[in-house]
Amino acid sequence: MSNFFSRFPIAVWPLFLVLFVLLLCWAGTSVVQTLRFDHSAIELGEYWRLISAHFVHLGWVHGLLNSGGLLLVAWMQPIGAAWRWLVFYMLSGLCISIALYLQGEVVTYVGASGVLHGLLILAAFYSQWLELWRRVLIILLIGAKLIWEQSSWYADTGVGDMIGGYVVVDAHFLGGLAGLLIILVISTKNRIKPLA
Repeated sequence: MSNFFSRFPIAVWPLFLVLFVLLLCWAGTSVVQTLRFDHSAIELGEYWRLISAHFVHLGWVHGLLNSGGLLLVAWMQPIGAAWRWLVFYMLSGLCISIALYLQGEVVTYVGASGVLHGLLILAAFYSQWLELWRRVLIILLIGAKLIWEQSSWYADTGVGDMIGGYVVVDAHFLGGLAGLLIILVISTKNRIKPLA
């Protein structure tokens, strides 16, 4: 077992996010209601909800599902300083919330799944130990899921019942898009050499 962890060490920063998510699950409904995305409350100036909504969940099942995704990120052990990943988490959460607010169809929203789709794409791309074909496969599978969720073939077949609410697939799409855009920007920046 120790040989496995020495060969495939995990990233630590997602574990802190897992603890924070589970702590907020334990804190209860009143905390969720104070921190969730709430369109009318944001209109009244409660702007913290644009970011805090991505840390609270509908309940233990919802929180544990998203924690499982964060554990996958830890397992992929992406390169880069923890603060960069946390900045991505906050900024992509903010962008998702602003888009949902402007769209106006979502009244309330909670959960890390939107941000998590972007994190998983980035973690696969920047994994320290996954072979190239595995990284590409993970990104393609997540991309296919996002496209499927936006198609007429998608139906929320029980996930909403399991987590105790509805699935906001637009948040998934926006989070995944944020991850892909970061990859595109960094890859383009690294290819373009300044003229001497």
